[in-house]
Amino acid sequence: MLVSVLLAVWLWPIGQMLQHIEALFPVALHTVTEFAAIVVALLLFSVAWFARSEGQPGNVVLIGCGFLAVGLIDLGHTLSYKGMPVFVTPADPEKAIHFWLAARYMAALTLVLAAMRERPPIQSAFVRHLMLAGALGVTGLVFWINLFHPEVWPRTFVSGQGLTGFKIVAEYGLIVLSGMAAWFYYERMAAVRSSTAHSYAALCAACLITILSELCFTLYANVNGVFSLLGHLYKIIAYAYIFRAIFVTSVRDPYRRLRVEVQERREAERRVEFLAYHDILTQLPNRALARDRLLQAIADARRHQTLVALVFIDLDNFKTINDSLGHARGDALLQAVAGKLTANVREADTVSRQGGDEFLLILKDLPDIEAAGVIVGKLLEALSEPMDVDGVCLSTSASAGVAVWPSDGHDFDSLLRSADTAMYRAKEEGRNAYRFFDENMNRESMERLTLRQGLRTALEAQQFALHYQPQIDLMSGRVVGVEALLRWVHPEWGVVPPNRFVPVAEESGLIVPIGNWVIQEACRQAVAWDRAGLPPLAMAVNLSALQFKRGDLESVLADALNQAGLPAERLELELTESSLVDEPQLVRARLLSLHEMGVKLAVDDFGTGYSSLSYLKRFPVDRLKIDRSFVSELVSDPDDEAIVRAIIQLAASLGLKTVAEGVENESTRIRLQQLGCDEAQGYLFGRPMPADAMPAWLADWMARGDVSAP
Repeated sequence: MLVSVLLAVWLWPIGQMLQHIEALFPVALHTVTEFAAIVVALLLFSVAWFARSEGQPGNVVLIGCGFLAVGLIDLGHTLSYKGMPVFVTPADPEKAIHFWLAARYMAALTLVLAAMRERPPIQSAFVRHLMLAGALGVTGLVFWINLFHPEVWPRTFVSGQGLTGFKIVAEYGLIVLSGMAAWFYYERMAAVRSSTAHSYAALCAACLITILSELCFTLYANVNGVFSLLGHLYKIIAYAYIFRAIFVTSVRDPYRRLRVEVQERREAERRVEFLAYHDILTQLPNRALARDRLLQAIADARRHQTLVALVFIDLDNFKTINDSLGHARGDALLQAVAGKLTANVREADTVSRQGGDEFLLILKDLPDIEAAGVIVGKLLEALSEPMDVDGVCLSTSASAGVAVWPSDGHDFDSLLRSADTAMYRAKEEGRNAYRFFDENMNRESMERLTLRQGLRTALEAQQFALHYQPQIDLMSGRVVGVEALLRWVHPEWGVVPPNRFVPVAEESGLIVPIGNWVIQEACRQAVAWDRAGLPPLAMAVNLSALQFKRGDLESVLADALNQAGLPAERLELELTESSLVDEPQLVRARLLSLHEMGVKLAVDDFGTGYSSLSYLKRFPVDRLKIDRSFVSELVSDPDDEAIVRAIIQLAASLGLKTVAEGVENESTRIRLQQLGCDEAQGYLFGRPMPADAMPAWLADWMARGDVSAP
């Protein structure tokens, strides 16, 4: 548009008519336009100098100081213009042109220097003040030359003739410098995308408009003519573009960044506050918020004489889904479960995720306990329905425990313990069900907790001991081995029965270090008996399912055998049927590895579990142990006799030995011998005894006349 205006004034007839009007740009109007330009230049300096920020480029300070000099020199030009009062020396066109050219070259050189390279932010106050001093020094030099030594300048204007060649060439020099600066800014505009860089587009436009301004000053023959007016207006517009660039960089962009940072910080604070009280995955309230909601619900219940129920929900077999389908799909399932829970409770109730696959429900304003049962039953029924999770149809179930305020607890922690205890009872009784808390559960839970705490110190305090029960060959009467049985002798509780502490040890995982100790102690004792002169006895050790599945079982056995010096074939590991049916490929690989070590393998309590013939065929098992439940009434119960006979015949057909447990009378021993059972153990032969009692018992056994020596 500005180019079109210049061409119209220059070439169109109407514009040519304007060129002949000599009073179109009087002194008053010149003064107004110049002061407008001076104000813009000084504002430009003020913004660049005082609106500093850590990321403000050094180019901004350079332009600000440069245009401080430009504004002051323009002031000298204004005061020297024809028709103005005396300013040190009389005003005349040539004096005004000298100030004009100095100001224009100062502006052009400043823009070129700022465009040549990006300068880093100026951190040093000394450098900033040095640039300011340089600008003021150049200004003082220009004023000194123009006021006191104007002869230094070549002639720029001759009255009656117009501009001299030097003036026109000088204007074209300004056009060249402005073009260079415009080109540099254009290249930077295309290459640099820095949030802290000033607006190259605005500076490029300012340089191009300056070219138009200087073209006007090569065309005028009268300082009061239309080209002089147009050139001054273009100069003001160019200054305005420069001011815009500096303002954007020094004021608008920093404040915009600050506004964005403030908004981001507020959003981060809101996010942190949300995450402090909500679960990330499901967006449900977390434990902290659930605690607060429960306290509010209890306060409301006190006022309205109602009940509050805290429901602890745990998904059944979630680990299997997570391991088989991956954690991503497991997370999606948890989100789907959260959605179902939320959709099937009242708006006043709270659904919370505690972590993992555990959820809490706070059911408020209940008229009676039965109302909680109705809601929980509906929830469990909804959870048992198949769910589409990432294109896969999944079925799951959940177990729930319900604790009711005020009968089962008066605060969050006590109600949570009660609900947790009730949930575990639901798990133990078959899963996919809910149970209300009662005091018996609390006693059992406290007992389990006490036993678990005691077990943690039992190994270090050497409270465990092994008792040994002999195993007898039924045909010869020889003692062929012993079974190592774990005993816990507590300093306060006395002897703790295995059926009390072994399930707790298995549940807590402590059975693994305890089992490792049993293996080491049994191997050591077997060798100690050898050194004491006892006959070599096989040592049978019970192995828990958890210990069997651990990856370091072979190394534990190897260390125990090597440290004790016991041959591997004299160690027998007894495994329950339940530990052999899961993951048959891994079980077979583990059994083959143990068999290659030379360790004997026996199936304990055979007939009470799965009794699968397939694993007897595929697994390298050496012996079957017939459970005492079939042996105790063998003589009087034909069904037990039929089962025992079948087990013995099955073992014989597979080349396996059989060991009967729980033989307590002579008639049972005789019947087992008649059925073809190989070995037996029980109270008839000897009770489990400490290691130091074994030599005396063995000597007494061998002293019997009808018993062969081992």
